[in-house]
Amino acid sequence: MHIELRGVSVNFDVIPALSNINCILPEGQTTLMIGVTGAGKTTFLRLLYADLLPAQGSVFLNGQNTAIMKRSQKHALRRKIGIIFQDCKLLSGMTVYENVMMPLVVTEYTKKEMDSRCLEVLADIGISHLRDKFSHQLSGGEKHLAALARAIVHKPEFVIADEPTGNLDAESTVVVATALQKQAEKGTTVIISTHSNELIACFPKAARLELQNGKIKKSISFASKTI
Repeated sequence: MHIELRGVSVNFDVIPALSNINCILPEGQTTLMIGVTGAGKTTFLRLLYADLLPAQGSVFLNGQNTAIMKRSQKHALRRKIGIIFQDCKLLSGMTVYENVMMPLVVTEYTKKEMDSRCLEVLADIGISHLRDKFSHQLSGGEKHLAALARAIVHKPEFVIADEPTGNLDAESTVVVATALQKQAEKGTTVIISTHSNELIACFPKAARLELQNGKIKKSISFASKTI
């Protein structure tokens, strides 16, 4: 997916959250977004799935300006995106299996294909044993792994991961990193917002975008798709 921000600023009331952001995210590669809490990372990510529109400037996703997208176009776009939210956003009345299944319901998969895909993803991430548990029965780390499975089950073009290893131990962090690496190897555009030095270390050749006080402090891109 091609993603470009041109002169983007976002304000909450009168407080600037992002100021004059200009960047193009490497297509089919991984970008690490780093910066302290309050730097503007989550606000930046919300722009990338049209959950938030800029006060100034424009966000283009596959050439489409999010500010003039119709609701149907936004829905179609979001079907191509997998999102790992910072607070996971698992549906409490559904099991892990049912949560992971959700992105497939609006696709053309048959029930058999959906079951097969869910089981495959749960096994890859190592949480098959959690399939019948509800979110309140999961640890914080298990919730993040379930959210990861849900984000990639429909083979998205673009994966957004907002602090995907919060509450995870070192071993589980590697599991998440490996799953995200596999997505990039398939040509998926991946952007990861993280504070985790362990996760950052798993992507030594990824592009990096550092935010500070709502502005791009540093941007380092690599041409290679190898991560």
